[in-house]
Amino acid sequence: MIDFEAMRPWIGLNFCLTPRQTLLLLDHFESAQAAWSASKKELESVPGFAGEADAFLQRRSQAPLDRELEALQRHKLRVLTLADPQYPSPLRQVKAPPPVLYVQGEYQPRDQLALAVVGTRRASAYGRRAAETLTRALAEQGLTIVSGLALGIDTIAHQSALAAGGRTLAVLGSGLLCIYPPRNRALAERIACQGALLSEFPLHAEPAPWTFPRRNRVISGLSRGVLVVEAPLKSGALITAKTALDQGREVLAVPGAITHPNAQGCHHLIKSGAKLVEGAQDVLEEFPELAGLLQKGADRSHAPPPSLSDEQRRVLEALDFEPIHINALIEQLGVGAAHVSAALVELEMLGLVSETEAKHYVRLP
Repeated sequence: MIDFEAMRPWIGLNFCLTPRQTLLLLDHFESAQAAWSASKKELESVPGFAGEADAFLQRRSQAPLDRELEALQRHKLRVLTLADPQYPSPLRQVKAPPPVLYVQGEYQPRDQLALAVVGTRRASAYGRRAAETLTRALAEQGLTIVSGLALGIDTIAHQSALAAGGRTLAVLGSGLLCIYPPRNRALAERIACQGALLSEFPLHAEPAPWTFPRRNRVISGLSRGVLVVEAPLKSGALITAKTALDQGREVLAVPGAITHPNAQGCHHLIKSGAKLVEGAQDVLEEFPELAGLLQKGADRSHAPPPSLSDEQRRVLEALDFEPIHINALIEQLGVGAAHVSAALVELEMLGLVSETEAKHYVRLP
């Protein structure tokens, strides 16, 4: 059962502060509760926060937390915080990650094998066809497709992933109870059943010009890379691509007609070093370390999870989709080498773990 009251200080900080400001307090205080209930004197002692103390205290006194907690329970939504082990691992690694993520649906470990597909809202027939063909093929291989629920390329990316029987994540520039654009409400409901809707904004937050750049950093932060299908030189898709580069993610782009304005952004990215994509194989080649994981993930995506012993579960939960040496795993778990080795062998036989090279193991999606 979800302890919504434990979320109160996290949700409160999220209401009142930016991610950067929240992280300042979390680095200074021993817990989110201590940060949320801090006195003015304590807040003014936080390096870099003294000038924000009065504004924070005023917003804290007005934050509608009871309404937010009641809405979470009534709509059966979840909140993932940076203190939650289920918080998306790729997003945790970026600069100033959202301290709070509201979730409708389910974020699963295999969603770490994700690719963002983004582009213009005013997609051409060519762009629509390219987005549909590429996204469907990639979803069939086992990649989770991430996008922003906008009209145009985003919508086609989500729809194509769903049609392929794959998973898709939609990152909103508004609260989960304020779906934008409204015409995509039905699509949002389908995504929540076959993936997840995610937002860092309070439930009733309306979209604004400043919310979409923040949303874009989450889209790229959840993904291994960003594929831009169509984009003018001035577009949100290029902002997402730039954010991806800043986060150390791969950027890929689909070429278009040299006379079409929607191709200019993609051509700019390609000339700047982005991978030119003509088919799904071009994308997969950019992530060779995933070659053995994706198809295995797709093959077993609908298989029921096997029953595991406590020791097997501990080893599995300690693994990620990046290879880890068995010695590091043993040190991390504080368990004898023989027990870890036996659990790894058993997990391999169950198709949950793979040895990628000598004594290096990864978790399969």
